Amino acid sequence: MSTFVLDADARATLFTDARSNVHFSDQPVSMDAVHDVWDLIKWGPTANNTVPLRLAAATSDDARARVLEHAAEGNRAKVEAAPLVLVAARDERFHDHFALTGGSETAAARFDSDPEARTRFAHTNAMLQTGYLIVGLRAAGLAVRPLGGFDRAGLDADMFADSPWRSEVILLVGYPTDEHGAGDRKGRIDSTLAVKEI
Repeated sequence: MSTFVLDADARATLFTDARSNVHFSDQPVSMDAVHDVWDLIKWGPTANNTVPLRLAAATSDDARARVLEHAAEGNRAKVEAAPLVLVAARDERFHDHFALTGGSETAAARFDSDPEARTRFAHTNAMLQTGYLIVGLRAAGLAVRPLGGFDRAGLDADMFADSPWRSEVILLVGYPTDEHGAGDRKGRIDSTLAVKEI
C-alpha cells in the first residue's frame, strides 16, 4: 500500500476548521448518508475487533420527543433545532457477533462471565468508535455537536429497555452554515503539554 497523506484542506475540514455547530442549514440529513458513513468508520480499529458502537437515529417525532425529555434543560433547544439526532450507544452483547467480527469462543465466554469487565470494554471501544464517527460525518460534509448532558438511565429505560444497548452520547447532526453558533473557538493545549517522551 502506498503512503497517502490528506492535504491541508482535508485536514482543516476534519479538524481545524470544523466546529460543534448549534445552527444547521435546513437541508435534511438522509439516513443513506448515515449508513454510508457507518460503512466507512466501521473499519476503524477497536480492541479485539469488538465494534460495540450502535446508533439509534431519532427520525420519528415520538423518538425525538423522548430524547428531548431526557436531555438536560440547557441542551433541549439544541436538540430541537438539529436536523438529525443520533444516540450513540454501546452494545453490551457485542460478543454475540464474534462469529462475524472474528472474536473467539473463549473470549466470548470470558465476556459472558464478567459483566463488569464487558461494560468497561464496551464503553471504551464505543467511545473510540464515536470519535471515528464524528470525523466520518465531517468527511461527508456534515457538522456534529456531541452532547453528554442527558439522563442516561432515563433514556435507556425509555428507548432501550428491551435491548442490550446503553446510551453513551447524543450527536446533533446537520449540514453546516457559516453561522455555526458555537461561539469563538476556545484554546487547546499544545503538544508540548500533551505529549511526553518516557
